[in-house]
Amino acid sequence: MGSGILDIANTSLIFWEIVTIAILLFLLWRYVYPPIRDQIRQRQQSIEQAIDEAEKTRTEARELLEEYRQQINEAREEARQIRDEAKKEGEQQRERAKKEAREESDRIVQRAREEIQRERDSTLREVRQEVAGMVIQASEQILGRSIDHDEHERLISEALDELETEVAGAGDGR
Repeated sequence: MGSGILDIANTSLIFWEIVTIAILLFLLWRYVYPPIRDQIRQRQQSIEQAIDEAEKTRTEARELLEEYRQQINEAREEARQIRDEAKKEGEQQRERAKKEAREESDRIVQRAREEIQRERDSTLREVRQEVAGMVIQASEQILGRSIDHDEHERLISEALDELETEVAGAGDGR
């Protein structure tokens, strides 16, 4: 009875172990490995698909972010334009109001000047009439006689010219 490696009893046991392992490997390879391989492929495909979807979602998110940024910039620009227009319009209204106020002020001043001129002319007419009457009375008393019309006009003109000279001198001296 040999105790070596080539012992027949041991050799047949080794042979049957190898055959059993080969059959086991064949069965594993034939029936167990394909479903595991398919599961791994499916899992790999689902992971790749999830990565692709994540990349796609990320790209869409970036596009949306850029679009939102662009909309915000457009809104800011529009707000700036509206603000500038409102400022410009306010400036125009202020200038219009100033212009209208100046025009109204000029009209009031012009009316006042015209009124002053009318009052001055009226006062001068009244003063002329009073002076003419006083001159005629004084002349008649001094001369002791009536004055004819031409003489009357000449005396009145002289007196009024002197009066106007005095009034003008007093007005300029203020």
